[in-house]
Amino acid sequence: MEITKVLPDDCISLIISLTSPRDACRMALLSHAFNSIADSNAVWQMFLPLDYIHIISNSSSPPSLLSLPKKDLYFTLCYHPILSHNGDMFQLEKESGKKWYMVGARALSIQWVDTPRHWTWISLPDSRYGFRHTPVELDVSIEGTAAGEVRSVILDPPRNMPQQAKERVDGWLEIEMGEFFNGFENDRTVEFSLREDHDDQPKRGLIVQGIELRPKHKNNR
Repeated sequence: MEITKVLPDDCISLIISLTSPRDACRMALLSHAFNSIADSNAVWQMFLPLDYIHIISNSSSPPSLLSLPKKDLYFTLCYHPILSHNGDMFQLEKESGKKWYMVGARALSIQWVDTPRHWTWISLPDSRYGFRHTPVELDVSIEGTAAGEVRSVILDPPRNMPQQAKERVDGWLEIEMGEFFNGFENDRTVEFSLREDHDDQPKRGLIVQGIELRPKHKNNR
């Protein structure tokens, strides 16, 4: 069955752009007429972040990425994270187009980071977290708001305790530090902390890849 459109193309394009990337892909299957509109640059431009040109221009990705059709660019950013000049990693969440960041280890504020006796910058993609059997405190908060919940976790617990960190498909272990919501119009600074300052014994074995910021899906039911 062929579905006939009765609205002008620009009206249909605006309507589709107010839905979601998933809905746009579904509408492209309705008919040939809908396909050309649902796959258009006008629609997929709306699903890209407002600052996508700035993000790509300040990354190691080739400038030719910006010449892709907007739908191809969207899914390229979903499946192929880009690396910024300061070491952060960026990609889009496929279902919603929300930003997904990883703040690289070198961008973190680490005590004594410039002292080789305490920290050494090395690349070990197959390594695991240390601080064996030692509880650490995790905290996430937004600047200018009340302090968030402080969680006490053991990154590398003994075998008779539940594992709080989860193994990722790339072999690294990850652990949730907390959640935050920024309902303000202006930008706010989000502060993350991992600390252990109750035991004055030297610590060793902690290897950090970075901190990921992921969009949280709302349950609309």
